[in-house]
Amino acid sequence: MSHESHMTYASAVEFLDRLVNYEKQAKPRDRFKLDNIRRLLALAGNPERMLRNVILIAGTKGKGSVCYLLDAALRGCGCSTGMFVSPHVLDVRERIQLGGEPIAKRTFAALVEWFRPLVEQQPVSYFELTAAMAFRLFATRKPDYSIVEVGLGGRLDATNLCDPKVSVITRIGYDHLKVLGNTLTKIAGEKAGIMREDRPVVLGEQAPEALAALRRKARAVVARLVMASSVLSVRAVRPAITGTRFSVRSGLGVGDLRLPLLGAHQVENCRTALAVLGELARDDCRIKLNRVAQGLRSVTIPARCQVILPTPHAPRPLPFIIVDSCHNPESGRALANVLRDHLPLLRSVPRPSPLVPRPSPKVVLVYGSLSGKLVAKTVAPLAPFVHRAILVRPDSPRAMPLAELSRVFRRLHIPFVTAGSVPAALRLAQAQAQAQAQMRPLQTATCKLQTPPFPVVVAGSFYLAGEALGVLRPADSARNG
Repeated sequence: MSHESHMTYASAVEFLDRLVNYEKQAKPRDRFKLDNIRRLLALAGNPERMLRNVILIAGTKGKGSVCYLLDAALRGCGCSTGMFVSPHVLDVRERIQLGGEPIAKRTFAALVEWFRPLVEQQPVSYFELTAAMAFRLFATRKPDYSIVEVGLGGRLDATNLCDPKVSVITRIGYDHLKVLGNTLTKIAGEKAGIMREDRPVVLGEQAPEALAALRRKARAVVARLVMASSVLSVRAVRPAITGTRFSVRSGLGVGDLRLPLLGAHQVENCRTALAVLGELARDDCRIKLNRVAQGLRSVTIPARCQVILPTPHAPRPLPFIIVDSCHNPESGRALANVLRDHLPLLRSVPRPSPLVPRPSPKVVLVYGSLSGKLVAKTVAPLAPFVHRAILVRPDSPRAMPLAELSRVFRRLHIPFVTAGSVPAALRLAQAQAQAQAQMRPLQTATCKLQTPPFPVVVAGSFYLAGEALGVLRPADSARNG
């Protein structure tokens, strides 16, 4: 932005908050049109047409993670990046990033001030304005790659007005049924709207019904379909306490990768990102597997199985805390797989002999959801791992009432209590977790061995994740706020 902003960051956020925000409304948006954002972008000089090397990413599960993985990998290769993602967890500036960092407050304020008179001529929603701001910034700063996450669906999403070099569709599942349709075929049809003629579209793992619909659309559009599972193979996946290691064979080469992320689903997301990088490498000789691997070692993704490590040397054992945005059945299954694979590592206890059993892996779950979500199907895979749940309402008018949430947990036979606020829920969860750190006598010694507390898992909504991280990581919250 060339001129000094007269709008402060606080007043910029206040201006944004006055716009219609479908993410926070009690009822989800049921109609989508591109007319308003198209007119606003025309008033702004159509910055969406000036972006370099756009990677446009849609999907039900994993699209945000693929954005962060691509951003880290490309920066590892020495490429400059811009990234637009949503929703944010702690701070709205997470939505617009340059070089892997949220933009500065003064830059954010300058963008809002620049668009303010245009928005007065052509009102748009909160999401549409942030997308327009990202387009203008990327058109001005000209990063080598602009990584853009679709907000909802694809065909009628504001982000679909840009012109992608590569389109990406991650795993499709059931979410936003009232908007996108209640079958995988209908949902896939909406996501497929981001395909472009004669351009590659990289597909992550898909259910047969969704894959058939995507293939039909690709033939109709004459887009070049690239199946991530066909162009590279992953093997020897090895979970670790705070990450995952695996080997890959692809067009970029053969080698071992280390992700500081939990879960086999992140390996799947990484495979999708690597397939995209393989397409980009055709025109960019900087993209090499060793550089990609270096970049991926530093990737951090807020509220995607994010691990909060216990404070070292605490007077009593503190639990590991995992914060996840788990809000649909696909993410419920993914989180359950994380608990299956990583819990034994998080609660590993030395045994004096094979005769002493390990305690069965369990967690204390803090859960809150927005209304209209498939909570029973999301939570059911987690049930075998939950010692006790703490139910709480996220700070959103769309939050599911505790009475309704309680009925779901009762039907699933998960023991639970309720809490009046997120800080109270976290205090209660940590106390419950620490109560499990008992002194167990060893079978062949006179000393006693202390077992670690149950881990705490926070899940159910981006809003809940953001509130929890604000309590657990106040330094991050202060820096971002």
